[in-house]
Amino acid sequence: MQRLSILLGLRPKDVRRFFIALGLIFGIIAAGAVGYMLTARLNPLDALYMTVITISTVGYGELGDVGQDTRIFTIGLIFATMIWGAWAIESLLSTILSEEFRQAVSQLRSIRKVRHMENHTILCGFGRIGEAAASELMRNNEPFVVVEQDQKVIERLRELNYHVIRGDATEDETLLAAGVKQAARLLATLDDDNANIVTALSARELNPGIWIASRLVRQDAYHKLLRAGANEVISPYDYGGRRLALTVLRPHVAEFLSEVVFDEGRGAEMDEIQVKEGSELAGQTLAEVNLRQRFGITVIALYCTHKTYQNATGGFVLNPGPDARLHPDDVLIIVGTAEQLHTLHNALKT
Repeated sequence: MQRLSILLGLRPKDVRRFFIALGLIFGIIAAGAVGYMLTARLNPLDALYMTVITISTVGYGELGDVGQDTRIFTIGLIFATMIWGAWAIESLLSTILSEEFRQAVSQLRSIRKVRHMENHTILCGFGRIGEAAASELMRNNEPFVVVEQDQKVIERLRELNYHVIRGDATEDETLLAAGVKQAARLLATLDDDNANIVTALSARELNPGIWIASRLVRQDAYHKLLRAGANEVISPYDYGGRRLALTVLRPHVAEFLSEVVFDEGRGAEMDEIQVKEGSELAGQTLAEVNLRQRFGITVIALYCTHKTYQNATGGFVLNPGPDARLHPDDVLIIVGTAEQLHTLHNALKT
């Protein structure tokens, strides 16, 4: 009951009241049907009919052997309906017509939709950082679910047809509702390091294979986030400050990065391709695959999973030559227009 109330955003006492009221109504109907079957010797359908017309005060007509026992039972049934039934109906209506119940229904709909999603991204928090991340996910047609607590933000996101789960990302129930067990990635963009640490820790425990990236607020939380299970920890303030300085020190480099890395589909874009076992790239050199001639794509770096190149920095080979041979699990960092990249991915089926 406690977990259900947390998941639906309802107070535990309201959930209990709802189920008690529902149980009372069904209990009165069941007791009435059994009573008429015994006192008036009716079959189950007729007994149910007599119960419904009695407690609803419609009174179309009596069925069966209406003797003294039946009349006494009917009086008791009517009083039970007036006392407990009226309370149960009032409780049900007050709950169903409440704003909290409407939000709970929306939550259940969202949970049902998420159950059909696989290999999606869970975005925890929809502040300024989360909104920017969501825009990039949308631009790349990446399925994702937003986990958010602010009801005003949730209403806005649902108007935009976003998949939203209302709740605390640090709670296991919320992450499970967001499909963490079948998700491929989780982005923790909450504005509190402790919340991001608990979220990463919970997600890693629920899905050991999920890839987690977390926002960093204070530098001293960096190693804690890594120990909690985050694969990548990123400080938006650090990146923002470096980019601001770059616009002053190297304005053309900053402009290039804006157009290529941080572009929103207006021009060239940066992408990556993983060399898969059995693909046409595996075992070939860059000259042999000839991506520039075939697709207009420029290869600016090669991430190697082996130590073929002595000049690799952090696993990356910058501006690899035409004789660079590709191996399974290598990753090509490429630049091209959105149309060129789309054609390339379709051709290689990546």
